[in-house]
Amino acid sequence: MVVIPYTYTEEPNFKSVDDRLPPQNIEAEEAVLGGILLDPNAIYQVKDRLRTEHFYIGAHRDIYQACLRVCKKGLPAGGSSGLLHVTSWLSDHDLLAKIGGRNKLATLVDRTVSAINIDSLATLVMLTARRRELIKAGNELIHLAYDTEAEWTDICVASKSKVLSVIETPLAPTKEENELWHHKKLISELEDVYLKTSDPSLKLYRLNLLANAHPEIKKGITGLEDLYIKSLCATVEPRKSLDQLEEEIGTEGRKWLLGGILAQATTALVIADGGVGKTKWLYDLLHCIASGKNWNGFPATADSRRVLIYQGDESKHDMLQALNKRGFKPGTEVRQRTEVRFGWNTDAMPILYQDANEFKPAIVMIDSLTFVNRHSLYDENRTEYSRPVLELNKFAAETGITVVIVHHTNKSGGARGTTAVRNAVSEVIKLEKDTSGSASPQEKILTIEKSRSRRFPASYRLFFNEEDFSFSLLEEVGQELGSPDNSTKDRIVKFLQEHANNKFEAEEVAHYISTTSGNARRCLSQLARDGLISLDERSLSGTKKLYYIAWESENCSTEILLQSATITPSPRITSENDSNTYHDEINGKNDDVYKNDGSPVITSMITLTDHLTNHNTNHFLETISADNLPENLEGDHLSTSKIAILSNPESEKKINIKNDRPITLAGNAEPASNPEGDPVRRSPCDRKVIQGDRDRLDDKGYVLQATEQELPILPFIEEKGTYWSASFQREVKVFQIFDEFSEASCHVTGRGRFSLTFTDLQCCEQSPRSEFSVGDKVVILVGKYKETFATITTIRADGIWLKSDDRKKRLAKAYFPHQLVKA
Repeated sequence: MVVIPYTYTEEPNFKSVDDRLPPQNIEAEEAVLGGILLDPNAIYQVKDRLRTEHFYIGAHRDIYQACLRVCKKGLPAGGSSGLLHVTSWLSDHDLLAKIGGRNKLATLVDRTVSAINIDSLATLVMLTARRRELIKAGNELIHLAYDTEAEWTDICVASKSKVLSVIETPLAPTKEENELWHHKKLISELEDVYLKTSDPSLKLYRLNLLANAHPEIKKGITGLEDLYIKSLCATVEPRKSLDQLEEEIGTEGRKWLLGGILAQATTALVIADGGVGKTKWLYDLLHCIASGKNWNGFPATADSRRVLIYQGDESKHDMLQALNKRGFKPGTEVRQRTEVRFGWNTDAMPILYQDANEFKPAIVMIDSLTFVNRHSLYDENRTEYSRPVLELNKFAAETGITVVIVHHTNKSGGARGTTAVRNAVSEVIKLEKDTSGSASPQEKILTIEKSRSRRFPASYRLFFNEEDFSFSLLEEVGQELGSPDNSTKDRIVKFLQEHANNKFEAEEVAHYISTTSGNARRCLSQLARDGLISLDERSLSGTKKLYYIAWESENCSTEILLQSATITPSPRITSENDSNTYHDEINGKNDDVYKNDGSPVITSMITLTDHLTNHNTNHFLETISADNLPENLEGDHLSTSKIAILSNPESEKKINIKNDRPITLAGNAEPASNPEGDPVRRSPCDRKVIQGDRDRLDDKGYVLQATEQELPILPFIEEKGTYWSASFQREVKVFQIFDEFSEASCHVTGRGRFSLTFTDLQCCEQSPRSEFSVGDKVVILVGKYKETFATITTIRADGIWLKSDDRKKRLAKAYFPHQLVKA
């Protein structure tokens, strides 16, 4: 055993300091008094800060007190006459002999050269006084520690109060500074009560203690509540120049969760009458935010985000059923990014901060204000009822989290209760039934009544899909006949989202989407006004405007971040027949995939080769005559509309039509209107290629036979596989496969990680290949028709087209080799 000397053990230091004098600076005290007696104006430099108790010597305290009293009477305290006034006051109060007589005053004046440094000397006097206060508080703490009869909790509270009163109090404040310090201290204590105390009864108890400790607050708890609300409303920041403001916030525009709908770090109030569907509409938005999908053309700004729901109006069973129906199903990624809490109230604000710190959501939905504010001491028609909304504003500003509050409307259609609630939030969105005579019960009107981030008011007509609880955008109210700019806006949003975080001038955007500069500039301005895209007006010349869509990704940090879901044009219903067509189309989609174009009209789509190559629109149209256009070009899922051609600045290659030739079995050749749902039709390019092969066409223009050399070789996509990217013209490696989006996360050599479509991946020497042939019997492995038996009818570069053995199942999409297995 090792013996440790006693002198090396850690022992408390009980050494007494009673033999030492307290901190003091007698020379500085004499210099301050001498300066006051010498210069008539010197006392005005220190009288508001230097107090009599700051002096260590008693005689010096009496002399300084005399100077203050003389000054208060309006008489000079310095100079020849001032010295007489001070001497007279001391004599009248029987203090002259006590301080040392006239000789003491004369000595102070003789030892002082000038009063030029009186401010610094007074500060030295105040600092030594503060040290003596700390020593005094320390001695009191020692006595508290020895008091064994006192409760430990009381000792801790008293100790903290004594120490804080010394170290937090401003050094010799003026009267105004002292009042301001006490005010800030009280507000800080109120914040601790409101923001850090979850138990309502404990909160009320602590408010009572504060009210008793501050008798100057006349109305007790009500007065404290009023004081706290005023502090939330009346925060005044220091004055700044515009350059300082720009340096603080930068030139970037407002950041969005869903462009034009929900901004980041704001509070939004969603109001509606009971039973309209405001909660289900928010579930629809939350699904898009969690999955990184656009909502009816309003662009998402991240590949995925976490969402938090505070539910009070719906039961647990109803909420879970609604979320599952909307797409938050077991096993899905959006379900993993979503958490809920029941029973939360505004008195439990600390829980909100705790959830924000632990779960880190991008958005918090609170349903509803009436429920979470049920413990309020005030009626909903009083201004004080809005206090929790002001606290949520502060929470959003501090954390950068968007807060959406569900509220109800009154009889007049406005937000129920005090107008202070509406005035406190940044965004007000109203959902109501469409009361027009031709509207169906599922049609709603969404109105942006107030916004600090975009144009308002603006109203949109929505359609509620009862099958999956999603909402489809039909049209903007006031544009029932459509707008010629709609297609241009759709292409702009698509282009900027595919090139997210890259900033473009209007002329550049016009070039890439094949439109005029004036048209692009007008549409860009309108999109920026509506918040769908962002605007940066900073440039070297100060006159150019740069447009972009900001994108956040946990997986990508590259210059170009590709959209994880297909961006489709903004949909608009034109007739009841179009609506029926839309529901037929949506029924053929994967259950796990929400088609967020929301369109009841079948719109044209961009083919892979058009998307990845610089296919000039005019050249494309010149190669097609009116005679060889198919009758079903409009709405054909393989056709390309005139306005949908998107050029790629990274590639100047023209489309190779021969590589996109359809191959069809003779026995399965059917007209385009095949009631079985065979989706294979001829695009204009396909017609042009095979016009010279009349011996191989039937009367409908379908290929009757094909050789094995013409079959496109499709890669078998698997993780860690190596493939050739048509868009980047280099090898890529697959990290993760997203079947619901028909995309894969790939590492592009020399560029970073990108999300590429399956059709962009081609075979190279290292790629695993598929062994499927036309006519093979296969089983579908993914999607809505999982485990369905089907027959391969066509193999194209854009996938394998199937015909289901069950005539009731319409397979209106292409599959890829890894999604199938031979029966």
